[in-house]
Amino acid sequence: MKPAHSWPLPLITKKQEQTVQGSLKKYPRAAAGFCPRQSRKSGTARSLKYSGPKGLIAGKRFLEVQQMTNSTSFMKDLNFQQRLAIGIVVLTILTTITLGFVGSRLSEDFLLIRFRDRMDFLAKYLAANCELGIILDDRQMLQRLAENLLKEEDVVRVIIESTNGKILARVQVSDETGHDIVQTPVFLTTQSENLAFSTGKSGQQILGRVKIYYNTTGIEQLSRQLHLRYAGITLLIAAGGITAFLFFSKSLTSPLERLIEAAQDISQGNLEVKLSEGSLPETRKLARAFNTMTKALKQSRKDLEFTYQQLIQQKALAEIGHFAVTVAHEVKNPLGIIKGALDILKKPDIDQETRMTMIEYVDDEVMRLDKLIQDFLELSRPRPLSFNEVNLYQMLSDIVERMNLEWKPKGIDIKLEIQDNETGFTVQADEDLLTRAVSNIIKNACEASSQHHGPVVKVELSKNDNETVIRVIDTGKGIKQKDMNRIFEPFFTTRAEGTGLGLAFAKRIIEAHMGQITVESEKGKGTVFTVLLG
Repeated sequence: MKPAHSWPLPLITKKQEQTVQGSLKKYPRAAAGFCPRQSRKSGTARSLKYSGPKGLIAGKRFLEVQQMTNSTSFMKDLNFQQRLAIGIVVLTILTTITLGFVGSRLSEDFLLIRFRDRMDFLAKYLAANCELGIILDDRQMLQRLAENLLKEEDVVRVIIESTNGKILARVQVSDETGHDIVQTPVFLTTQSENLAFSTGKSGQQILGRVKIYYNTTGIEQLSRQLHLRYAGITLLIAAGGITAFLFFSKSLTSPLERLIEAAQDISQGNLEVKLSEGSLPETRKLARAFNTMTKALKQSRKDLEFTYQQLIQQKALAEIGHFAVTVAHEVKNPLGIIKGALDILKKPDIDQETRMTMIEYVDDEVMRLDKLIQDFLELSRPRPLSFNEVNLYQMLSDIVERMNLEWKPKGIDIKLEIQDNETGFTVQADEDLLTRAVSNIIKNACEASSQHHGPVVKVELSKNDNETVIRVIDTGKGIKQKDMNRIFEPFFTTRAEGTGLGLAFAKRIIEAHMGQITVESEKGKGTVFTVLLG
C-alpha cells in the first residue's frame, strides 16, 4: 500500500545517516517514519524517505541536523584570518549599533525633556504677562499676547480663560486636534514677582488659566535627523574598525602565513629557510623558536647522514666479508680437486686412463669456477634488459623439456600445466634473462624435492585479469618460518653445496620486468613460488 504522504530528502552519506539515526533516538515516534533506501548509483550514498505524520517529524528533524552540519562544516573551512575578521566585524557592528541606539535614545529623551521644559516656560511666561489683562478684563491685550506666543515654533493654539472657564482670548493655526497641551494657572502676584513661575501654593488667588497646544513634528524630525547622524556615525565607526582590523590583521596573520610556507619548504627538504622576526613580541618569539628548530633539524640531518654513511660502509664491509667467505668457500673445493689432480698428473708412472680422468676432473672444476664467477658478476652487475615479444608458453615448454633431461634420471618429473589454451600468453620481456630466472626457481624446486620418493614439480601458467601468473609447486619438505624472509637474500642457502645466488638473481630479474615474486610454504607440505608479470 502506498503511503499517504512521502517526504523524499537529498542523498546522504552513511556517516550522515548514522548522525540522523542518533538524533532520532530522542524522537522514538519520529523514528518510526525513518526508512533509508539504497542509492541507484553506488551504494555509498543513501536516500532518506519519510512517510506519514511521523515521517514529517523525522524529516524536519533531519533538516535541522543537516543545517547544523552544514554550518559547522562552513566554519571548519574558514582560516584563522577569516574567523578573526568575522569575529571583529560582528563585535564592531554589535558594539556600534548598541552605542548608537543608546546614544540616540538618550539624545532623543534629552531633546524631548528640553522641548517640554520650553513649552512649560512659555506657558508660565504668558501667565505672568496675562495677569494685568485678566484683572482689567482687557481682551485686546490678552489677544495680542496670545498672538505673539502663537508665533513661537511648534505652538498651534493658545487659549486664555477665566477661572469659571470663560475664554478670554483664543488664537490658533488650524482646527486640528490630537495635539499635546501644557496649561498653567494665572496667579495674583501682588506679593511677589516670581510667584507666576511657581507651581502655586495653597492660599494663592488664581485669576485664570493659560493653555498652550503644540505639536511634536519639529522635534520628531530633529530626532530622525539625529538617528540618521548616529547611523552614519555608526557605519563610519564600523567601517573604520574593520579597516583598522584589516590593516593590523596582516601583522597577525602574515607571520602565520610565513610559518606555513616555511613548514612546507621544510617538508620538501629545504632546511635553509629562516623566518624574519616580526614587529610583535609574540611573532619574534615564534620566529626565534622556529629558527632554532630549523637549525636543530639541520644538525640532526647532518648527524643522520654521517651515521647513514657509516652504516652503509659497515654494511658494505660486511657484504664484502660475506662475499669473500662465500667465494673462498666455493672456490676452495674446486681448487682442492684441481690441486689433487695436478699432483697425480705430476707422477711419472701413472697410466693413460688415470691421466685422462684427472684431466676431466680439472676441466669440470674449471668450468664450475667459471660458472660461479659468471653468477657473481651477473648478480652484482646485471646487463641492461632487451625487451621483445616472448611467448611464455613456448618459453616454459622449452625450459621444462630441457630440465627434464637433467632431473628425470634423478627421479624428478617436471610437468607443465596451462589454463585454457596456449594463446594469449605473450609479454614484453628479455627472454634470455627471464628464462634463466624461471630456470633458477624450477631448479630450486627440484633440489628441494630430490629427497622425496617419486616427487613431481608442477609449473602452472594462467591468466589473472591483466596479469600472467607462473606458479612453481614442489613437494619438498617446505621452508622454515624463520627463513621465509631471507630466501631471496644473496648468498643465503640451506644446502652445503649451494651458493644462495639463484633465487636472489631470479627476484632481481623479475622485478626488473616490473613483475612480482612471492612464496608460500608450509613445513612438510612443499613450497609454491608465484611470479606475476604484467
